[in-house]
Amino acid sequence: MIGDSMTGGFLQTSPETMRHVLGSKFLTNWAIGQHAARILADGGSLTCTSGTGGRPHEVSATYVANLGITALVQGLAVEMAPRHRVNAVAPTFMGTATRFWRDMPDDELARQETSFASSVPLRRTATPGEVAAAYVLLMTSTFITGQVLAVDGGVMLAT
Repeated sequence: MIGDSMTGGFLQTSPETMRHVLGSKFLTNWAIGQHAARILADGGSLTCTSGTGGRPHEVSATYVANLGITALVQGLAVEMAPRHRVNAVAPTFMGTATRFWRDMPDDELARQETSFASSVPLRRTATPGEVAAAYVLLMTSTFITGQVLAVDGGVMLAT
């Protein structure tokens, strides 16, 4: 998975944090897209990683980077067609199921996972297998391009 996540709205986010998150999420996917366009075999696909969860006033840099990845996927899908397909998976917070949050104390991570799961319409977090299945679908279904598939248990439906 590519990219960092952060918390804080636009007024709290430092320029350094904004640049770091945009660089690690959006610009990294953009660079991979440029490289992939040159080396992918005919019929190949590129599947980026975006994300869901949070609102602009809660995770400003992450939110902007994810919007950028949506635009990137749509643009690259047109530019690289018909030889290649481009999509993205947008998972949400998976808590203790991944090592992404390895620097957070285990008890704090478990507390945040429980709290987050209560806000998700499906009342749980995704498993790594459920998220992986979305990547496999987008990589193998040859008539899907320019799409961002949210694997978030409906979290973006909640207000």
